[in-house]
Amino acid sequence: MQAFRDLVRGWLGKALLALLMIPFAIVGIESYFVSGKAAPVATVNGEEISQTELDRSVDTQRQRLLANMGENPDASRIDIAVLKQEVLKGLVDRAVLNQQAKKAGFLVDDATIARLIQETPAFQENGVFSQARYEQMLRNVGEDPINFPNKAKKEIAVSQLSSGINQTAFVTTKELDALLAVDNQQRDIHIAVVPAAQYLSSVQVSDAEVAAYYKANTAKYTSEDKVSIDYMLLGADDFVNKVVLTNEDLDAHYAEKVKALAGNEQRRAAHILISVNDKVKDADALAKANDIAKRIKAGEDFGALAKEFSQDPGSAANNGDLGLAGHGTYVPEFEKTLYSLQVNEVSAPVKTQYGYHIIKLLEVQKPPVPTMAELRPALETEVKAAKSEELFNDAVEKMDALAYESSDLQEGAKQYALTIQTSPLFTKQGGEGIASNRKVVQAAFSDDVLKDGKNSTAIALDNQHSVWLHVNKHEPSRIKAITEVAADIKLTIQLNKASLLAKAQADAISKALNSGKSAAEVAASFKLQWQDFLATSRNATTPAANLLKVAFRLPAPKTEAAWAAESTPSGMDFAVVALSKVSVGVSTLTDDQKKQFMSTLANARGQQEMQDYVTYLRSSAKIKNVETKSDTN
Repeated sequence: MQAFRDLVRGWLGKALLALLMIPFAIVGIESYFVSGKAAPVATVNGEEISQTELDRSVDTQRQRLLANMGENPDASRIDIAVLKQEVLKGLVDRAVLNQQAKKAGFLVDDATIARLIQETPAFQENGVFSQARYEQMLRNVGEDPINFPNKAKKEIAVSQLSSGINQTAFVTTKELDALLAVDNQQRDIHIAVVPAAQYLSSVQVSDAEVAAYYKANTAKYTSEDKVSIDYMLLGADDFVNKVVLTNEDLDAHYAEKVKALAGNEQRRAAHILISVNDKVKDADALAKANDIAKRIKAGEDFGALAKEFSQDPGSAANNGDLGLAGHGTYVPEFEKTLYSLQVNEVSAPVKTQYGYHIIKLLEVQKPPVPTMAELRPALETEVKAAKSEELFNDAVEKMDALAYESSDLQEGAKQYALTIQTSPLFTKQGGEGIASNRKVVQAAFSDDVLKDGKNSTAIALDNQHSVWLHVNKHEPSRIKAITEVAADIKLTIQLNKASLLAKAQADAISKALNSGKSAAEVAASFKLQWQDFLATSRNATTPAANLLKVAFRLPAPKTEAAWAAESTPSGMDFAVVALSKVSVGVSTLTDDQKKQFMSTLANARGQQEMQDYVTYLRSSAKIKNVETKSDTN
């Protein structure tokens, strides 16, 4: 039982916390008021995946990708069609796992979920569960606080199922020894480079070849569009000293604080659960619950009866005590009854999806309300920040109007005493300073700004700063004349031809070595100089990584006197990679390190087995993609 608690606690405390820390966009509130049921985009064994769920998941993943791009994310780099396909595949995989977890009997009780939610740091303030924070955090990521506990149960059940597969994978000592022998293998490697430059003098390039290359590679000789912009920057900090605080403002904000604290009321409940399942009929469970309720009403101890009869393993041993919890922790039927009770009052049996509960309210804990004097410094700071932001937002609207009505930025700059600055020329790839911001670059090259000569609307650099811009100078892209690039083209063709000659020479050298000729014979015949890298390991820093990869791909020589060789590109040059000796690897790992390595390999194998398991579940499921009208058996 403790292992199970550790498992699910880990899921909420790590996986969920990571989820909540990502700034996701959520579906607009209007989506909650659309009448009718959203059409499914796919069905998995008859279970629907709705368009709403897909859209929300696509948007979530899109926001995650944008967040990973850094300060200047470029949404145009994300292929929404591909993203949608991948997200839908993930939802299907999740559905088959959910169904399999339910089929295999992985269940989580209400008490465990309530306790885990209470213990999740993301839902706490100063180490204590906060109902307001719980609701805010969930709504920030598009989750419904009421339905979240049920969703968490499904996710934990899937986590149990997947952990059962991941954590049972193993690697034998024999497998490890074989892998270490290969991984620690050492090779005597020899490298000879055939430089393309030595053939340049023998290569001729005609004017016709230059013209043909120019015609075939026009894009390479086309300059990029470049613009220089005039811009002005407005920040919220420009308005801090213009804020006027009033007592009415502070009183209103104080009232909001007090109201928010009231929502953090905690209730400590105890319950006795009589389950309804395949073996226990609803009527029998209700009769048993009614009998226990009568015994409580007659004076018998609630805790003793909970220990004897409650079928909730998470709380029965503790007299049915569920601990302190706030709004949204329990299923709606349970919570409605709990919040109707007085302290020490016991409810009649309440039906939920888990069976019948007899609920007792043990304690109500309300957070202390600080005085206005205690909160005043913080209130002044918060109100001042909010008001300066309002002034800033008003100014942004006015600046947008001025930018729309004006042919340049002069009027807006005069209105707010801003300095108009000018950037250096930059391309669509961006530039330095203000041109390193992707939003600015996209606006500068938009049709309205570049082609029509209009001012841009406000571009939010962050929540506190906006910029407006106007094109100062535009250098359109153009195809450079052949006379401008002929010398470069001629050199390119020469190098390409010389590289082909170097390749032919390297191939001949490799063939000679593989036919049985000695290294000395080959060196003399082809005027080579070998570089030797003796007893070289896979993770050696020399030779270069691409050459090292070739060396460890070569088969071991058949005799001690023989070499194995292969030619490979090395820039415009070609290198001959030769192998003369392979030494069996000897592991230097201690026993403890071997155990740790085996654990790492077992984890990797477990992940692969999990992927294989999901593939199997998909292959045996009835999956219908509604968009394409296709069925998968």
